[in-house]
Amino acid sequence: MYIWLIGLHVTAVTLWILGMSAAAILISALDATTAAEPGPARLLRAAYRWERRVTSPAMGLAWLLGITLVVVGGWGFEPWLVAKVIIVTALSALHGKLAAGLRRLGQADARPVSPLLRFSPLAVIAGAIAIVTLVVVKPY
Repeated sequence: MYIWLIGLHVTAVTLWILGMSAAAILISALDATTAAEPGPARLLRAAYRWERRVTSPAMGLAWLLGITLVVVGGWGFEPWLVAKVIIVTALSALHGKLAAGLRRLGQADARPVSPLLRFSPLAVIAGAIAIVTLVVVKPY
């Protein structure tokens, strides 16, 4: 049963990170003026629908399964796990900012998003690499 939980958790995390990556790339590539054009606006609305239907539920499932794995596996408060939870929490917050950015840019009166979101693709990749490294290596 535990191995199935791991497989489902990895699948949910993969969908979540892929959805965040797509949103981050779109937001970093488009400004409010370009986003208001018909083609990009349609793409942003489609990405926001994907965000609501796939990426957000995948994030919730990843959290649920992750907590279940900790309890079932008896991991406790291992230092690597605490570090992972901190990074996952930061990625969750970034996910909220990206979802809001997709919504704002996809509206008819596209409003600018935070200039810091231009670096969000890098943050998503760095966070994912850090998490995988912590889980595989368990350095401390």
